[in-house]
Amino acid sequence: MKAFAQVAATGSFAEAAKRMGLAVSVVSKRVKDLEAYLNTRLLNRTTRKVRLTDTGYSYLEYVQKFLDELEEVEENIRHRTQKPVGEIKLAAPLSFGVKYLGPALSSYLARYPDVSIKSFLSDRSVDLVEEGYDLSVRIGQLKHASLISKKLANCRRVVCASPAYFKEHGRPKKPSDLTMHNCMSYTNLAEGRAWPFVVGGKKIWQSTSGRFDADNGDMLCEAAIAGCGITYLPTFIAGQAISSGKLEVVLQNYEEPDFNIYAVYQNRRHLSTKVRTLIDHLSDHFKDGL
Repeated sequence: MKAFAQVAATGSFAEAAKRMGLAVSVVSKRVKDLEAYLNTRLLNRTTRKVRLTDTGYSYLEYVQKFLDELEEVEENIRHRTQKPVGEIKLAAPLSFGVKYLGPALSSYLARYPDVSIKSFLSDRSVDLVEEGYDLSVRIGQLKHASLISKKLANCRRVVCASPAYFKEHGRPKKPSDLTMHNCMSYTNLAEGRAWPFVVGGKKIWQSTSGRFDADNGDMLCEAAIAGCGITYLPTFIAGQAISSGKLEVVLQNYEEPDFNIYAVYQNRRHLSTKVRTLIDHLSDHFKDGL
């Protein structure tokens, strides 16, 4: 069942074997033996991809629940303790991870010496199931109903630029004024160049245009400090520059509600002790906001 679950998660016998520390032939035989025992095909195999059958999808849901519970029981029996043990695979946005996660994870590891963490920082949206992550930190509203989230901290997204830019080009007074400015957008936003605002109690999307975009918030922040244009960033990236006066915020009266930071995990009936304690630790660490 473990072999089947890994192949289903990765879509590859080779990758599943790598994660389990086994030969590909061993993983393949175990899945074939499982299919023979159940007298049904769980996977459709091609030269390029392995995909679940309809029966495989149904079976995987129950198998994953069982394996999650079994892992928890085995950990507690093996170590005769309720303390968290094992490895946690964590994904987080690049800028947030660099600025804030180091101290939070360090204090967690100091508290729980039997846990190890592998962190992966990227601004792309990772697939927790297919890529084998236990936990992800995500910014903003969540779109996947299959995932569970816990709020870690409040965060704002603000429209900002350097004092020099505003002195030369003027300040936008309302969202529609942004059409007259060089607006630098974060390309990983699903909405692209449209920035959300609240006007007259309703959420609207204001189209913007500009000559510079990036898939990293820190780059946009530095470009804005240099006077390149107006940008739209979370305060965990732009906050320090705003506090120091290098950037100034406009359109505060039109900001959308708090743009929260969440811990996100798979929709499982029971969380392992290691993941649950890390979520609780991060929540406590960031409870005062950013």
